Amino acid sequence: MFGQFFAVIWKRMVQGRLIFSSVDALRKTVVKLINITLNIVKKISKLADFAFIYPSRFLMTKMTKVEDKVMFLTFQGDYTCNPKGIAEALIRAGVDYPLVWAVRGKASSSVYPLNMKLVSIGSYEFYKELASSRVVIENTNSLERMHVFKKKNQYWIQTWHGSLGIKRLDGDAVMSWRWKQLALKCQKSIDFLYSNSDFETEVFETAYWKGVPSVLTGHARNDILFTQDEAVKAKIRRKVSRALGIDGDTKILLYAPTHRDNVGEGFYGLDYKLIKDALEERFGGKWQIVVRLHNRLRRANLGVGNALPDYVSDATSYDDMQDLLLCTDAGVTDYSSWIFDFVLTGRPGFIIQLDAEDFANARGFYYPIETTPFPIAADSREFAENIRKFDEEAYAKDVKRFLKERGCMEDGHAGERIVKHINSLMKHQRQK
Repeated sequence: MFGQFFAVIWKRMVQGRLIFSSVDALRKTVVKLINITLNIVKKISKLADFAFIYPSRFLMTKMTKVEDKVMFLTFQGDYTCNPKGIAEALIRAGVDYPLVWAVRGKASSSVYPLNMKLVSIGSYEFYKELASSRVVIENTNSLERMHVFKKKNQYWIQTWHGSLGIKRLDGDAVMSWRWKQLALKCQKSIDFLYSNSDFETEVFETAYWKGVPSVLTGHARNDILFTQDEAVKAKIRRKVSRALGIDGDTKILLYAPTHRDNVGEGFYGLDYKLIKDALEERFGGKWQIVVRLHNRLRRANLGVGNALPDYVSDATSYDDMQDLLLCTDAGVTDYSSWIFDFVLTGRPGFIIQLDAEDFANARGFYYPIETTPFPIAADSREFAENIRKFDEEAYAKDVKRFLKERGCMEDGHAGERIVKHINSLMKHQRQK
């Protein structure tokens, strides 16, 4: 078809029916034709991918038998977040059933535990493992968007990827028909939600999962923040230091803002020198400012920027946020929920509102930002002042009050509780 099309164009060119005023006009026309061709090819490939969904549905319902097995899926496509914490808790417990991890593209097997099976998302093997796993664990509503179905003797468990967060989830903030339909899918597919607080349980109910039971376990990803194992902490610190190219004794300020609904708005930078001076004045030592962008900005190729000073590192590509939190000595965000994991460490946390009114109008908050324990600044200069006058004793009291008000039960043993719950599901199916 394309060959005939180009043949006709060429024939007309030779015959003089298409007259180009210049070589540049010819070049533009050829480029335009190439782009049209590429777009057609892309659309055909997407149709082929979509057509693959239908045999996968048949595979899930007819051709596979459900086995005692756990499959994990993260929206990042990396070995991270709550699914990682649960997987490692299962391994520590010595469970006798297989673990499967869904990866996006090619993954280095060196970062995954031995004997964990890796499957590429969207592949035949992915659908086969999804169909045969007794328990499937995800940290966002990826499966509900994939046109796949759950079997009656399977359990799909949602862990989500935030905790105690102040910004509204999409299900609460976006009221379109599309999001309402997604919420209905979530309610039908998910069997259990793992929550870390009374507050989060309420958010789950209103956002996507009305009527789905929450199990108050805590978040497995946060167990590492409570560890007293100095060898484990030292190992992670070395890993982070190597990745960032800094000395092990250098203190870290993590700056990780959230995304905007209009991703094209990009990234808000800070006056890094002003902040570094304030950190060294207040807390002493040598400080490195580590910037990590939200996953949506990373996918949109919106970077931190070029020509960063040597005391600023870009950790956007570092896959495990909890590793960074364990090694972070102070943290600052605008509205991202990671700060509500970091608060569990008791270390200094701050908020900087660079577009407070716009964000509140576009996304909205679950509770007033002033009720958090974090000192709030409107710009870099005010943030530097908040660092200089940081009151550790008052902050500790505010943290305790904040966690109590939201019914938070994090204690470093979430993984153990989740293992018991998963084992009970396996046992229940065997007894049927």
